[in-house]
Amino acid sequence: MYTMKRMNTILTVLLLATGTAYGLSIERYSFDWKDINTRDVVRWEGDTAVVRQGSSMQELSCRITLNTKDIERAIDRFGIPRNWTSITYTDEKDLEKKQQELQSRASKHGVKMMDGGLQFVIDYGWVIQESERDMRGAAKIIRSVARKNGYRSRRNLVGAFASFVQSLQYRVPPDHRVNDDGEEIVTVGAMMPIETLSKQWGDCDSKSMLFASLVESIDLVDVKFIVMDDHLFAAVQLSPEKNDHSIRYEGKEWVLVELTDAWPLGKVPEKHLHNITSGDYTVVDLD
Repeated sequence: MYTMKRMNTILTVLLLATGTAYGLSIERYSFDWKDINTRDVVRWEGDTAVVRQGSSMQELSCRITLNTKDIERAIDRFGIPRNWTSITYTDEKDLEKKQQELQSRASKHGVKMMDGGLQFVIDYGWVIQESERDMRGAAKIIRSVARKNGYRSRRNLVGAFASFVQSLQYRVPPDHRVNDDGEEIVTVGAMMPIETLSKQWGDCDSKSMLFASLVESIDLVDVKFIVMDDHLFAAVQLSPEKNDHSIRYEGKEWVLVELTDAWPLGKVPEKHLHNITSGDYTVVDLD
C-alpha cells in the first residue's frame, strides 16, 4: 500500500575556500508516500479500520539531500567498543570506580549502562539532541510539502511526519557494527536517525528516534517515548480526539503514535493496549 522510491544520486561538488578545492559528496533521495491519517474511517473493529467507500489517502512526495559526511559522522559518534564492556578489577572499590568511568565514557556515545554494567541501552535523549541539526533540513522539506498540500493544523502536520516514517521498511538492525579498524562497536540494535533515513528502514527504536528528531528539530511538537518490555511508542503532546489512545503524564495529554507500520495518530495495536491501560510502561523524556 505504501511505496517509497529512492533515487540514489551521489554528487561531488567542488568548493573553493582560501584557494583550496575540496570535495563534498551528497546523496539525493526521492520519497513518495500516503498519509493514512487522511482516510475517512467510519469505525474500528479491533485493529481493522472500516473505511468509507470511495475514501482515499493524501499522496505526498519530496526530495531530500543528505551529506554523506554527516551520515558517516553520526554513525561514528554512536556506540561503544565491545572491549569496553569487559571490566577487570581488583576489589569492589576498584570495580565501582571503573563502572563509573565506563558509564561516563559510554554516555558520550549515546549508550547508557544499566545494572552495574550488565546491560547497555540506548540513550534516547542523547540521540535526539545529537541528531536535530542533521534532521532540520529534511524536516523543513517535509513540512513544506505538507503545507503545499493543504496541511494547516499541528495535528495534521504531525500526521504527515508520522506517515513518512511509517513508510520506511520495518527491519531490525544488528546489535553492533564494525568500524574501519575492524573494531566491533556495540550499538544496542539501533541506528542514528540520519542513518535510518539514508537506509530507509529501521525498527521501533530507530524509526521512533527518526520521527522525534524530525519534529523536534523544527519545534513542531514535543515527544516522549513510551517504553515497554518488547516495544516502544512515541507520544506527542496534542489534545486527544475522540477514541484516541493517549496517556496523561505530568499534567498533560500525550497522544500515542505507532511508527513501525501504517497506523493513524492515536491508534496503536490492541496487543499492546493492556500495557497502556495497566500502566505497565515507562515514559522516557527526550530533553
